[in-house]
Formats: sequence, structure tokens, C-alpha cells
Amino acid sequence: MHRVSVDQIVWAAGESAVIDGDEAHHALRVKRVRPGERIELMDGRGGIAEGEVVEGDLGAKSRELHVRVTGVRREQPARPRVEIWTAVPKGGRVDEMIDQLAQVGAAAWRPLDTARGVVDPREAKMERLGRIAVEASKQCGRAWRLEIGPKATMDEALRAAPGVRVVVADASGSPWSGAESSEHLRLLIGPEGGWTPEELAAARTANASISRFGPHVMRIETAAVAACAMLVSVAASA
Repeated sequence: MHRVSVDQIVWAAGESAVIDGDEAHHALRVKRVRPGERIELMDGRGGIAEGEVVEGDLGAKSRELHVRVTGVRREQPARPRVEIWTAVPKGGRVDEMIDQLAQVGAAAWRPLDTARGVVDPREAKMERLGRIAVEASKQCGRAWRLEIGPKATMDEALRAAPGVRVVVADASGSPWSGAESSEHLRLLIGPEGGWTPEELAAARTANASISRFGPHVMRIETAAVAACAMLVSVAASA
């Protein structure tokens, strides 16, 4: 089933929805949806409208997709909420990481400013990552799309609100078992050069869990996806 991203769900069952712009163009020209096909309209904040394609117009002056809405529902955010804050991988590896984090169930990602980090994503890059998050969330059928947040400092990452459990991924920690799981987890992944002793000391002072997520040293994007999958799986079954 094809999925279309919309700003908000404003229709009820039996009403007609008209989708235009890039989403309509992608559905009609790239995915080649046709009248009679099933489709979902998703606002990325829990709202989903199911419907049937009625017609499409890809004329020079109009790009419109007409949908007859057959049902509307709202889903609650997935639990546990797992945020991933990482140093930024080089090149296209960060694109792949965002796509995969959306698939394994991360609720949010933020770039983390670390002492040994070397990549500082500019505004254009962050906008691109936002688009990747939208497309990945559509592809895997998430009712709540992966959030892309602004760059954060280590102090901000460790200064969590009550109820948020901060987990720092590092080979010096104990294997993650889920014993300190929570409804809201924030996982911090360091740069390829690793955390500095000062950063690890600050994490321990802030009462963050220092955990390792496998026997080998992983790249940033691999560690982020693998550890996120473990947090989601272990916490969800706790």
C-alpha cells in the first residue's frame, strides 16, 4: 500500500481528500498509483486516514491526487520512547543511519557535539535528513515519524528530564541487559575516536548508565541502529 505524508488529517470517512505538490507527483509519477488502489494518508503525529484513489491529474498546471477517505484512526506513540543522540557519521553514512533508525523504531535523533567529533551538519544537511526521516517513516508505516532535532551538547544530553533514562554506549560498560530500562530512554553514541575520559566521568556523575551493546567496536551508524533495536526490543518485552 502506498503512503502519503500530509500536514494534518482533516477529513472524516466518506469525505474526499485532494493531495497536491510533491507528494501527489511522487505517488502518481514515481509509484504510479491508479484509481481503485488503496492508500494511506499520514500526518506523522499519529493520524492516519485510509482511502481509495479516485483520480489523479499530472497536467502541466496541476498535480493532484484525489482520494475517497474510508476510515480515520489515531495511534498512540510507541513505547518505550527511544531517543538516539549521536556524533555524526561522515558522508552518506548519516543518511543510511536515519533511514535505518526509522525502521527499527527510534522516536527521535539528534546530532551530538562531542570533543572528538569531526562532522558538524549544516542547515541544508539537517533539512535533507528531515526529508529522509519522512520517507523512511512512510515506507515502514510508522504512525509517528522519526523526529530530527537540533544539535545538542553533551551537557544537554546528560541533563535529562525526570523519567528519562540516559544510556551511554561504551566498551568500558557492562553488557546491556535491560535491567535499567524505562518508558523513556536516551541513548548516546560517541564519535569514531571514542568518548574522552572527561565525557565518561561527566556521564557517571549524571548517573547515566554506561553500557556496551556487543563484543566489537562498531561504526557510529552501526552502533546506533544495533543498540536502538536492542533497547526497543528488551524494553518492550520487559
